[in-house]
Amino acid sequence: MGAKIEIIARFFYLCFMQGKLVSILTPMYNTEKYVHRLLDSVLSQDYPAIEMIVIDDGSTDGSREVVERYAGRFSGKGFTLRYVYQPNSGQSVAVRNGLQLVTGEYLAWPDSDDYYTTGDAVSKMVKVLESSDPAFQIVRTQVRYVNDPSLELLGIKGTDAHEEEGESLFEDCLFDSNGFFYCAGSYLVRTAVLKELTGFDIYTEKNAGQNWQLLLPVLYRYRCKTILEPLFTVVERASSHSRGQYSGYQRALVKKEAYFDTQMETLKRIHGISEESLSRYQSQLEERHNRHLLELAIALNNRRAALERLPSCKSGMGRSEYRAKRFWLHLPGGTRFLNAYKDIHHRLHLSKVFLKGLTTRQS
Repeated sequence: MGAKIEIIARFFYLCFMQGKLVSILTPMYNTEKYVHRLLDSVLSQDYPAIEMIVIDDGSTDGSREVVERYAGRFSGKGFTLRYVYQPNSGQSVAVRNGLQLVTGEYLAWPDSDDYYTTGDAVSKMVKVLESSDPAFQIVRTQVRYVNDPSLELLGIKGTDAHEEEGESLFEDCLFDSNGFFYCAGSYLVRTAVLKELTGFDIYTEKNAGQNWQLLLPVLYRYRCKTILEPLFTVVERASSHSRGQYSGYQRALVKKEAYFDTQMETLKRIHGISEESLSRYQSQLEERHNRHLLELAIALNNRRAALERLPSCKSGMGRSEYRAKRFWLHLPGGTRFLNAYKDIHHRLHLSKVFLKGLTTRQS
């Protein structure tokens, strides 16, 4: 009897939600071999009202043909699928252009090589937002990370999250702290709220990251709920346009600088932020940015770049740490020593965590 009641309740819920259109906006670049998984996962959704917008950022493979083959299947289910081509301009430009086409009450923006884990992912996210008080205008789910091509599970992000965080996630998002995860497809936001806060006019440097631009303005004003299920899956692959296109110090530096510019520009555009808060956040970001570039140079064994970056990191370091890094960086092979030390320290930490877990299980 209980199962029948649940089925009936779900039927009426889906009927009630018929008019609440969900827009799924996806930037795409050369994912001919992968985009089918996302499209299949959207088609598997039990939610009744979905529009899919794919913005092709100048793909040179067969991505367009793959997407267009799905048009009939989408219309057959009562969904819409729209394909738009643009010359290669970067994902942020693709997202900005796609935002102008969005008509749904809710918006998700997954990457084209990731996919929804379950067929009820969208309906669960909508249901949470619909049943939440107005302080919550965005929802996220935990995320599965899998390897390509085997799709072997690598881990799950968001296992330490709570359904309702005690505080705003804004600073966690801004500073990448407390286990915050940026996976685009795991978020769903009320479109009207996002439009009010951004005007759908986002920063479009070629390598800018769109997630900060869509998440930070909302998280500054509203709280986020978390569904404690991994309803979305990210595929880790070395050739990913968004995750693996940078190698070597100079190319990685371009990425880091673009991300920093994106964060700073997004901060300036946030509605209602005070000059004092803006200045404080910008100073903290700059300090973190310099540290990240120093660690990047060390990790890639670029001693010269590390020495050039070191003075700008002084204010964010302890005196002993600064002196130690300066000492080793002035020695040939110093970056290799620092990397070896970091690796040993990381392995010791993992050993402590393992032993603590073993002791807990035994007791």
